[in-house]
Amino acid sequence: MRLPVGASEPIPTSHLESPHVHQEFPHQPALDGLRGVSVLLVLLFHAGLPFVPAGYLGVSVFFTLSGYLITSLLLVEHARSGTVRVGAFYGRRVKRLLPASSLCLVGVVVARQFGAFSEVTDLRGDVVGAALQVFNWVQLAGGGSYGDLFGSATSPLEHYWSLAIEEQFYWVWPVVVLVVVRRVRRRADGVDRPAAQSARWMRRRLTVAVAILTLLASIAAPVIAQLAGPDAAYWATPARLAEILMGALLATVLHRRWVPANAGRLALPSFAGLLVAAMVLPSDHGPAYEGWLPLFAVLSALLVYSLQAPGPVRRLLSTPLLVSTGAISYGLYLFHWPVFVLLRERGWDLTSPPHLVGALAITVTVSLLSYRLVERPVRRTSWRPVPTLRLAAIASVVVLASAVLGAPTAPAISADDELLDAAAIAADDGEALVPLVSAPSESAPSTATSEPGRAASAGPVPSDAAIRSEPESPASPRSTTTTVPTTLLLPPAPPRPVRVLVVGDSTALYVAQGLAAWTMSHPEHAQVSVSWCQGCTFVPDAEITSFDLDGVEDNSRRTLTEVMPDAIRQLRPDVVVLMSTVSDAANRQWDPAEGPIGPTDPRAQERMVTAFADLTMEIVTSGVPDVVWVVPPTPTHDWDDDPEMNELARYAAHHEIVREAAARFEHHVSVVDLDAWARETGRFDDPGFRADGVHIDEGPATEMAERFLGPWLVIEALRPDR
Repeated sequence: MRLPVGASEPIPTSHLESPHVHQEFPHQPALDGLRGVSVLLVLLFHAGLPFVPAGYLGVSVFFTLSGYLITSLLLVEHARSGTVRVGAFYGRRVKRLLPASSLCLVGVVVARQFGAFSEVTDLRGDVVGAALQVFNWVQLAGGGSYGDLFGSATSPLEHYWSLAIEEQFYWVWPVVVLVVVRRVRRRADGVDRPAAQSARWMRRRLTVAVAILTLLASIAAPVIAQLAGPDAAYWATPARLAEILMGALLATVLHRRWVPANAGRLALPSFAGLLVAAMVLPSDHGPAYEGWLPLFAVLSALLVYSLQAPGPVRRLLSTPLLVSTGAISYGLYLFHWPVFVLLRERGWDLTSPPHLVGALAITVTVSLLSYRLVERPVRRTSWRPVPTLRLAAIASVVVLASAVLGAPTAPAISADDELLDAAAIAADDGEALVPLVSAPSESAPSTATSEPGRAASAGPVPSDAAIRSEPESPASPRSTTTTVPTTLLLPPAPPRPVRVLVVGDSTALYVAQGLAAWTMSHPEHAQVSVSWCQGCTFVPDAEITSFDLDGVEDNSRRTLTEVMPDAIRQLRPDVVVLMSTVSDAANRQWDPAEGPIGPTDPRAQERMVTAFADLTMEIVTSGVPDVVWVVPPTPTHDWDDDPEMNELARYAAHHEIVREAAARFEHHVSVVDLDAWARETGRFDDPGFRADGVHIDEGPATEMAERFLGPWLVIEALRPDR
């Protein structure tokens, strides 16, 4: 038995073959269920659950399914009326997509006014790019990477890249279909043949035309990956078109054709293949970033094809819960990411079952409200195309105006991802470092050589061996430096590069980028990775009161308890460098009854020294051979409008707290004094050193790494007594 597309009972052949019979495209609950499964994969992936590292493949299924449904509807309309009403198509798409999308964008702008998403450096540009349906190109132009999805300054609109690709396709595809079917019809009309035979000839020609487009797009995807890199392979519209066109090709193949009843046998292996791929493929590299998603689209198309016939998978996907999830899948996809980002800013760990359930409950509630109060009422209106498009233009102007007026651009503190990726720590090859024969003086240029065959200990250090019974004096050569060399000589290259992980605030980021630029000339000596957050503090359990940087404590806690430990486990650094500047020199409040106190207060000093020492112990006992605390350059007197934060005494106190915390450790912990280096070299008051008075600019940071910090860290990592 053969079944017509989407039907559960046979339909007479004459009904399908007649080009003059009114043919509707029937609703298929199983396809709604497939939407539901796909959006759940995306939500679980974005929650950070480890068992779906490739949950982003749900987006690829959406692409293929959209191509199939949109093309099927266009072909049905052409078969019914002899044309494709492009204006009406645009009107339907606008009513379907724009209301919820605009609501989400305005919601993000309003949330920004209440302090949310404060670390996103260009939310205004993100809103504009999303509203204009070009967000994927905004991402590519900005030099971002999909691998940075879970960073501390993630945009709440990151997911609009996929919506942009689909909407770009929607603007072009109905015109392409209209042109192709008209050309095919003209050629068919020039040949004298029966109507039924002519209809079959037209379908074959249309299928061939779409197949050629799909093949070209499939070839383009890996080519783009090779020429433009993995981010272009993931975000660029031409690289993702094949997945949508695969669905369009399926629509032309199935249009007015019978589906074999045994087609349902393909459902189980194709559905299982989809789920397995989502669970085994990597999250930040692999086929998705190499242009091979068209092959996955073949699997998605086979699944859609198999769902045209009855079977257990079709029954499973037609269950009410999955169908209902699919019905609101657009809203779930739109609203889940801003909700997830906002909750993470507030310290939620979405891999925790209670937090995940709470996040999903909030997302479902918002999506249902949007569906019932906004999306469905707008879709049911009888507005004609021209008024619909006019209203859409007005809505877009309102969204753009809200972005310009209500989403101010945050300070331009952002990572140079391309540089940091190039300098990042590579996989651990197990090779040990060889210590220097003798530890060179830190106050004179180094001419040390290495002694082969002697490896430094990389194992965990027991607490009774790591902490001094009596804290070392802050005047110790290992814990403070009153004078520093302006230049250090780089020792011979070790057996493998020294792995350096920099942790801290934005000033630490800028120093890390200087080190990263230095490693480009010395790749055999060091590799550098960074874990940072804006305003990051090493005392996240006390509220900072000197300034308002929303979410700084939560972001700091996440960096220190999740991001940094993960980096240590994965990268196995030889040296962890800890650096903060402003936040740890600010006033903070541990107890409302006590009120705010600053680093010059003995009570704050004692608590901060303990917090710094506890953090150091956690790092040392995790197996890191060397922890280096940075004494940062004191900000210049005019860096901030608040006179309180320009007090030099608070920064001097912070420096002493760093030294005292490090002095509690007999081994494995040292201090590098960048404040002293800046003064010794005459760069301290140089506007070219720190244009904003706090962050070391790119050129000077690279110079500092070349002359001093880079060699210092390599020498420190190779100390025989560390």
